[in-house]
Amino acid sequence: MRKAIPLAALMAVRLLAGDSWPGFRGDGSSLTSARDLPVAWSDDSNVAWSVGLEGYGQSSPVIRDGTVYVTSTVGSRKETLVVAAYRLSGGELEWMDRRPSSAPTDAHERMSNAAPTPVADKDGIYAFFESGDLVALDHTGRERWARYLARSGDDWVGRHGIGGSPVLSGDRLFLHVAPFGEGRLYAIAAEDGRDVWVRGLPPAPSFSTPVMIEHGGRSLLLTTAGGGAAAHDMNNGEEVFRRPARGGRGYAVPSASVAGSLIVIGAGDAGGTHAFRLDTPNATFWTADKATTEFSSPLIAGGRAWLVNSVGVLFELDLRTGEQISTKRLPSGCWATGITDGERLYFFGVDGTAAVLSQSSGEIVATNRLSTEGRVYGVAAADASFVVRTGNRLVRIASKP
Repeated sequence: MRKAIPLAALMAVRLLAGDSWPGFRGDGSSLTSARDLPVAWSDDSNVAWSVGLEGYGQSSPVIRDGTVYVTSTVGSRKETLVVAAYRLSGGELEWMDRRPSSAPTDAHERMSNAAPTPVADKDGIYAFFESGDLVALDHTGRERWARYLARSGDDWVGRHGIGGSPVLSGDRLFLHVAPFGEGRLYAIAAEDGRDVWVRGLPPAPSFSTPVMIEHGGRSLLLTTAGGGAAAHDMNNGEEVFRRPARGGRGYAVPSASVAGSLIVIGAGDAGGTHAFRLDTPNATFWTADKATTEFSSPLIAGGRAWLVNSVGVLFELDLRTGEQISTKRLPSGCWATGITDGERLYFFGVDGTAAVLSQSSGEIVATNRLSTEGRVYGVAAADASFVVRTGNRLVRIASKP
């Protein structure tokens, strides 16, 4: 059953500052107030710089105070973990932290390889690796603290490894670790790395990153996994609600997207993508008949939800009802979630192509291509810039190179 709620109630969102993209999907919404974002580019136009990276990685870049941070691993067994900082303006390497992995495992393109995206705040950068290593560095690259999260007997390799990124709220880091066995949810003190609380989770594999929501005067951490969706109180880890799965292998990869009290869950199977409301979390608000996404998270913009599947079909859904408004064929599928500045939508294809759409009309206004080796894994936005990350390269696209 499809219902309607006022659009204004869905669109109470906060745009991320234009010079900052501090974590996964920016602040978890893929929305930015960055000014003068580029619309058209190619290998010969509007590329400000391109630098090769140490090793290989699948994380997104993050940006704070004019610095781009990125993670990678080195070696056939990911023996070395790398956090590197580059100057946004010119691409110069500022510093690099290299340290041994606490649990080396074979590298493979279908296994996580520096997949979790780091997160930055005023004190520094926090990087989590699928090995279980979590490290905090200051903005000069000096170690603040480091720890190994996995316990004896843990198997975090599974079929695809660990991909969930840390999220930061105030003085706490939050991590959702969900391998094929029992998972855990962590609240960790950003100052010194100690556990504030840890909650065990039922077996439900997930490669996704949790999102932070506010509801009923409580700050909640919303997770998605093979077993459905769940919310925990960020203060003490108490489980507030848990929804069963509605089919959808994509539950394990895309993160949820939030529009006011409405939560949109993307799935890889037809009939799995759906929405629910926080005031009635056990009820399904709407279900999309055809819209799917395997890797990228739903993008909420302009009163619509946008999802891209693995072959590049873009589904446009009415956010209030879930009805399909249109479909378009993009140049390729997307692993990175689309970005919006409130005027345009940017979808970065896995093969280096990118489509720019008008948010109001949904029409494609530009199609761009970069020559890349391997997949585009992540993109960050800042004023007049996109920073695109492939496995072994970082590229800044600029409207004013």
